[in-house]
Formats: sequence, structure tokens, C-alpha cells
Amino acid sequence: MRARQLRIALAVARHRFRSIHPFEVQASLTNRCDYRCVFCACPLNPKNEMDTVQWTDTIRQLGRHGTLRIKFQGGEPTLRNDFSELCAAAKAAGIITSVVTNGGRISANPELLESLDEIVLSLDSIDPKVHDRIRGAGALERALKTMDFALVAGKRVYVNMVACRWTYDDMEPLLRFCEARGVGFHAQPLNLGWHYFDKAQEALALTDAEIRSMHRTLAQWKRAGRPLMFAAQTYQDVAAWPDYSEHTRKSKGARSSCMAGRDYIHIEPNGDVHPCGIHAADFTPRNVITDGFSAAVKNAGRHNCADCWIAYLNERKALFGLRPYAVCAFLQRR
Repeated sequence: MRARQLRIALAVARHRFRSIHPFEVQASLTNRCDYRCVFCACPLNPKNEMDTVQWTDTIRQLGRHGTLRIKFQGGEPTLRNDFSELCAAAKAAGIITSVVTNGGRISANPELLESLDEIVLSLDSIDPKVHDRIRGAGALERALKTMDFALVAGKRVYVNMVACRWTYDDMEPLLRFCEARGVGFHAQPLNLGWHYFDKAQEALALTDAEIRSMHRTLAQWKRAGRPLMFAAQTYQDVAAWPDYSEHTRKSKGARSSCMAGRDYIHIEPNGDVHPCGIHAADFTPRNVITDGFSAAVKNAGRHNCADCWIAYLNERKALFGLRPYAVCAFLQRR
């Protein structure tokens, strides 16, 4: 076990039985974005944003309640002028810092990497005709420049690809590109069932058969030792989901079996706290500013969304549930 994994394991053991323990936090800093990706509706859903003091106070409270990793996302989170300050606040609170980014601003401002531990780059193809068709002219060049800066700085780098009609055949070349650079890889099918995707782009979505085949392929690649982000069993479980138009399933009882809302939470730009970013629960969020941190976080655990077919969340569910295959995959990560 590496020192990093050991520290995380000890922290989980210390906080696991406390009433509030959001071990992993998805923090959406803004819905604003400097790109206009063809399938993304996030910039079309503006939200009020907590200010620097409010976010910093929230981050400090997360640290006190056992948060191990915070993933800043948007929109494009680096558009906030206080992005570096918020990353530094998380580092000071003892939290692993990660960002999901298109790489545009970091490519021109590599100092934004300073207080980050991990970079998750939105990268759909190594062919500029494909990637830039989706995300805009010059997007691939900027993303690769950011990747180079991050690797030189010793950051952990991952690529998240959106698999759609235009990119489906680019999975293997992009994985080989990542392998050659020691970069982790994941491909997530375009899913138009959530509010931050543009349903007008339905023609870009993969068929159920393609989604199922894709996850079986990802499982095979993982078993072959290739640098996939998640466990082979996770991809295999997603491949077994019977109907991908059914994005989530509600629990039979009032309490959800999902770790979301307890081990994992999603915070919106305005401070609303949700179990995750895609839940379909009968749920009204509370807000860390108007309702208070503890009330908002405790409320996130009171929902009835039980399951979904997203590999990322399935991996977290297995990991926080101490499933052996997920624990092994975690221990093998650098």
C-alpha cells in the first residue's frame, strides 16, 4: 500500500461512523464556460455563485468532517478568479484537490496547477478535426498543452472522454495516447437524460447495444492491464444494465442503499447540496449558506435514488462499500 492510500484508508476509518462524513465532494463552482461544446447545456443554466468567503468556509468545514478529495468542476471552474485561492484552501484543509477542465485557461496560465493534485481533462479525440468539432477551434491544442504542463509538474493526470457518434471509433487511439504518457483513461457515453446536456443533440447519442459493447471492451482493456480509471467489474456491471434510457432507479424504501448523500455529495454553485449531480430522487436540497452546513449535508443523505449506470458512481459505491475488487483497484492507483 502506498503512503497516499494508507493515509486515505486511515482517514476513512476515523470518520466512517460519524454522522457527517462526505469523503468525496463534487464541487460545481460555476455553470459558466468559455467553450460551447455541441452537447452541453450547462452554460445555458446560469446559477448564482457562492463568493470566495462562502466557498472557503464550506471547504474548511468539509475538511473538519473528513472530506478526502474535492473535485472542482463546472462549467469551467478555472473561470473563477478565486480558483487558485479555493484550491489552496482545500490543500490547507488536508483535502486532495482535483479539477475537471477543458484545459483552455490552464494552457495559458499554468500557475493554476500549483495547488492541484489531479487534473481530469475533457478530451474526446486526438484528432483535432473531431475534438475541435465538438469543443471549438484550438481546443485540442490547448488541452494537450495543459496535459504537458501537468505531467511536468508531477500531477496525476486523467482523461475523461465523452463517447458519442462522432468519437466512438476514437476510443482505442485515445487510450493508446494516454498509455504512452502514463495518463489514466475513462470513456463515458453521452447521456442526454440530464439537465446539463442538450437534448437537441439526440442524434449524437450511442445506441444501447453500442453502450453495452463499449463497457465490455473497457472491462477487457482493464483486465489486460491498460490504464482505465475504474475496475473491470465496474465496467462489466454497467454493461449489464438492462435499459440505458432508465438513467436511475429509486429505492423500494424511504432510505437509499447508495453511498451518495453520505460518503459522497455534490455542491451546486449556489451552495445547494445534492446526493450527486444526476440523482432522480424525490428530494429538495438544502443550502450550506441559508440552512447551514450540517443541515444541508445531513439532508443530502435523505433521498430515495438507489442506483444508476454511471461507471464513476458505481465505482464509488463499490469502493465505499468496501467491495474487494474496488478496493484492489484503488490500491493499484498511483
